[in-house]
Amino acid sequence: MIGAAHAAAYRQFAHRFGPTGNLHTVCDMNPDAARRLAADWGFAQTETDWRAVIANPEIEVVSVCLPNFLHTEVTLAALAAGKHVLCEKPLALDAASARSVAEVARKARSVSGTVFNYRRIPAIAAIKARIEAGDLGKPVQILVQFQCDYAADPLLPHSWRYELAKAGPGALLDVGTHAVDTMRFLFGDVAEVIGAISTISITERRLPLGATTGHGHVALSDKTAVVDNDDVMSALLRFTNGAQGYLSASRVAVGSGNRLTVEVMGTEGTARFTTEMPSFYEIALRSPDGSTGFTRVMNSPAAPDIGALGTVPHDAVSIGYAEWFGFMLHEFLTCCAEGRPFKNGSIQDGYEAVMILDEIQRASKRDR
Repeated sequence: MIGAAHAAAYRQFAHRFGPTGNLHTVCDMNPDAARRLAADWGFAQTETDWRAVIANPEIEVVSVCLPNFLHTEVTLAALAAGKHVLCEKPLALDAASARSVAEVARKARSVSGTVFNYRRIPAIAAIKARIEAGDLGKPVQILVQFQCDYAADPLLPHSWRYELAKAGPGALLDVGTHAVDTMRFLFGDVAEVIGAISTISITERRLPLGATTGHGHVALSDKTAVVDNDDVMSALLRFTNGAQGYLSASRVAVGSGNRLTVEVMGTEGTARFTTEMPSFYEIALRSPDGSTGFTRVMNSPAAPDIGALGTVPHDAVSIGYAEWFGFMLHEFLTCCAEGRPFKNGSIQDGYEAVMILDEIQRASKRDR
């Protein structure tokens, strides 16, 4: 699923970087899956062992789109081989592992980054600009919810996603990572995790009869396995700027699909956005007479990325997931081509996010 997002973005933008922008190899332990993805997006070769990709001198740029527990090992190996590396979130299952990756990336001569594609949503970037310009006044509060329903059906099979040892915290690490990074992107560093609460609403799932991919239904056996990571996690945070934040992540929110909602409040105004309506954000500013009310601010070709990279750069045309994912990858490839650090979603940003996620998980155990 996420491998296809990377492949599509490379397909759209790699050719802009000259004759070296070749789509070389898709790697998957399932050879049929690798062949399908390569055929769909125009990659020349396939592999079933990631080590062969790392060892191939023809390959310069690597996207790590593997299950969470493999991110650290593969990213470290790719950096050691001198590859440019874009690692899916989370960077690691815990802060200690993430720190080791950040230390290596800091010393490496190659370019590296963490996949924080939601930073490239035009509305999110615009809200950040309004905050930095002081339009909202002094930051007071930020609310970020990432609600999904991919695990809401108890008849979906057990997989690595429901094992703490392989996936880490469940909804918290899977989609809460994006929520944490969005908070940091807009409000800066987190000073303290005040408290947290987690829930496992589906405590066991049946094992599949065969191999599975994605989140679809398959034939199930009579055997079950325990779910030992969270379905829902909520946390209260304090930022170094004095503001407070509320975060909620769920993988069992029926009807939510894949929804990020953001609301930021300052002494002079409030801005809000949801991915369900990606063509605009809303802002309310305090007026001298005390009146308030939200105004829609539509996408504009003048916004960062849209004019240069948007498929249809026109006022109010919706910019969707695949496009803002492509904006991120284009920026990463530009940094690779120019030999400069990828700062807007760096490996260090990935490490900072994992540190906060660790603290949230600890708080959820402490506050039971």
